[in-house]
Amino acid sequence: MLSVAEERQQQIVNYLKVEQFARIQDLIKLVNYSEATVKRDLVHLENKGLVRRTRGGAMIIDNQKIDIPYLMKMNELNNEENKKYIAEVAKSLIRDDMVIFLDSSSTSLYLVGVLSRFEGLQIITNGVMTASMLSEFTSARVSILGGSILPKRYTVNGAKAYNDALTYNADIAFVSCRGIDFDKGATETHEGEALIKQAYRRQSNLLVLLATQEKMNHKFMHQSLACHDIDYLITDFKLDEETEARFNAHHITCMY
Repeated sequence: MLSVAEERQQQIVNYLKVEQFARIQDLIKLVNYSEATVKRDLVHLENKGLVRRTRGGAMIIDNQKIDIPYLMKMNELNNEENKKYIAEVAKSLIRDDMVIFLDSSSTSLYLVGVLSRFEGLQIITNGVMTASMLSEFTSARVSILGGSILPKRYTVNGAKAYNDALTYNADIAFVSCRGIDFDKGATETHEGEALIKQAYRRQSNLLVLLATQEKMNHKFMHQSLACHDIDYLITDFKLDEETEARFNAHHITCMY
């Protein structure tokens, strides 16, 4: 659960993601706190690399590249209808008694409710919060990969986790991404996260990519999956015919 200060800072980040820039006075009205408090919040958020302070205000740092702290994402859980929709579409690919890889993304967290409807599942994940929620709300046998936890993201990745993933064999893997395009496929901001998804692909019969609309046609530093690695692409919107045809050319089945 977020502290009062974290909730206030999340309000500021969410506002700036929409408006791009705000004056100090705008933010004071938004959160109903003093100028000194708002300025301290902005210093804190700037130190996290989320915003840039300017004379008299603040601006968001590249809306596509900021990495929102995981607990801020968790506070939005159950409020993102597009991710709920993706999870319901993904349900058609799940069967009782499956072995499933699940990544640590907030999109994958929405699968927890869906997975609770099945019996005999074995689920392997690199998400600390994901494993906790699976254990609490499903009857699945849950395993979490060993390795280093990335600060503030509740995700286990790196070489140890990659090697651990290679000891499992799964029927299907559900993963998300930071961006996807036709040239580079699925990409990530963190090399370790990309590595885990490569391991999931290597050790699963099918790989399903879950992607909300804002991730389309964006690419980041580290490739996690080439287009030919993806079996299914589930989105929260209907792709236009040309885009779907290009994915189909890579033998990707698009679902909406």
